[in-house]
Amino acid sequence: MLFGPKDKAFFDLFERAAENMVRTAELFLEMLKNFDRRKEILGAIREAEHRGDSITHDTITKLDQTFITPLDREDIHHLIAETDDVVDALDSAAQRIILYGIDKPNEDIIKHAEIAVQIAKKLSEAIRLVRNLKNQEELSKLLIEIHEFENRGDDHNHAALARLFETNDPMYVIKWKELYELVEDAIDACEDVAHVIRSIMVKNA
Repeated sequence: MLFGPKDKAFFDLFERAAENMVRTAELFLEMLKNFDRRKEILGAIREAEHRGDSITHDTITKLDQTFITPLDREDIHHLIAETDDVVDALDSAAQRIILYGIDKPNEDIIKHAEIAVQIAKKLSEAIRLVRNLKNQEELSKLLIEIHEFENRGDDHNHAALARLFETNDPMYVIKWKELYELVEDAIDACEDVAHVIRSIMVKNA
């Protein structure tokens, strides 16, 4: 499936959102690995969150103004909104790290953030292929890989929570449980976008 110049704007917006999503995941991981710069990096994450909101707003505005769209309106809305959900979840996690006065990251959240970067990069590749759905084999492979990363995130989250509940400090448990769940929300949102892409593939096969 090929689209003409008049249809390109939506795909440009999708790709901008995908790039912003990957950048946010990378910044979150950088924040954890360079914790002495956490407040500075939080500022960059906040900027990415605002950028994501702007891209989402521009997409919805264009959707409202366009009579004939290259994809189903519902799919366009879900794809852009759920891509931004990834950014929002990581932004929330980054803000809470500062709010909760976390003194240093643990290995579990670093590993979880690494999975978030990996799945975000795979999703970005898949979003770029939505522009031209002729190569469904490559796109299907990416969607399988995204699912595998989401499973890896689930497994790691369960193990991290089990280790967390070994402590007797309830406030420590509450803080870290929320942080783990926000990163897991970001990973889950990546798979939600992959489901939208799968739906688009089926409709345009």
